[in-house]
Amino acid sequence: MAREASYKQVPQQEDASEKKPHGLSPARAAAATVLYCLAGPSLIFLNKHILVEVEFPYGSALSLLGVTMSTLLSIIALMLGWFPCDQTRSLTPQTYCTRVLPIGIALGLCLTTGNVAYLYNSVAFIQILKAFAPVVLLLVLFAARLEKPSATLIASIMIISGGTAVAVRGEVELSLIGVAYMLASEFFEAVKLVMTQILLVDRKFGSVEGLAVVGPAAMAALCVCTILGEDWRDAMEKVGERPLLFLAASLGGVVVNLATNMMVAATSALTLRVTSLLRNIGIVFVSTAILRDSTLTLLEGVGFCIALTGFVLYQHARRNPTHSFADIWRDLTTFCGGR
Repeated sequence: MAREASYKQVPQQEDASEKKPHGLSPARAAAATVLYCLAGPSLIFLNKHILVEVEFPYGSALSLLGVTMSTLLSIIALMLGWFPCDQTRSLTPQTYCTRVLPIGIALGLCLTTGNVAYLYNSVAFIQILKAFAPVVLLLVLFAARLEKPSATLIASIMIISGGTAVAVRGEVELSLIGVAYMLASEFFEAVKLVMTQILLVDRKFGSVEGLAVVGPAAMAALCVCTILGEDWRDAMEKVGERPLLFLAASLGGVVVNLATNMMVAATSALTLRVTSLLRNIGIVFVSTAILRDSTLTLLEGVGFCIALTGFVLYQHARRNPTHSFADIWRDLTTFCGGR
């Protein structure tokens, strides 16, 4: 949950983490990678099943269950002394309302709109749209003057945008409402990240402590969305009819957070990025080729590949902000064995 205090410092910190040895066994690193690759996709397909097949069209309520479970377990872990909570002790009610609450609201809206998007579009298409997230983040960072446009970042934005546009054009079951919800989710995610950098610049929360702090604010936002925008009585009845299914979905969020933390601890930042990219490709493959809940057209696949190319360029630009296109070409030819 917690992010680096300053976005501009992320590349340097990641590079340092990639160079230092972790001292962890290959078996643990492999186990963390497998769990990371399975936990997230499993939760995505489970939530899709609940939203569509179980006919539980309540994105806010479903998000509320997961956030509540993760928050409660995080608070219990802090109370038992399993994780440090130095930053939490110094929080005042005024600080919480002015700095943490806006972040929690953005998180709640991000989760809600992200879940609702699955009601309108397939899992594969949603994953393709997620490749557009860096564009939204960079635009928000540019607007907040936390990032200066560079040639490589602008190029990555153009490539990702072009690829996403091609993919949208090739989607045979396109729902513009679903696309709007997904873009809204990416916008709120970007706003959450930017507000974290601005409002919590002087605090460094651990992953568990950060979830325990921001979780209640997100729960409050999700409660309001559920009560005002959804049939919460029907939602409660359906949860009561299938308690184990919804318990699994709630615990799934905990497992995803655990898997991500294990992956960060057991591998390098570069490995995490590459694994995340391959995992998203795997979700598209499973959705279209194995579960067959959607059809991936040739045009859509081409657009996805173009967007992924832009995403790789974006990641390279973030890790190497001073590199020019000549430097990138040199790195590429070196990687491929050229001169």
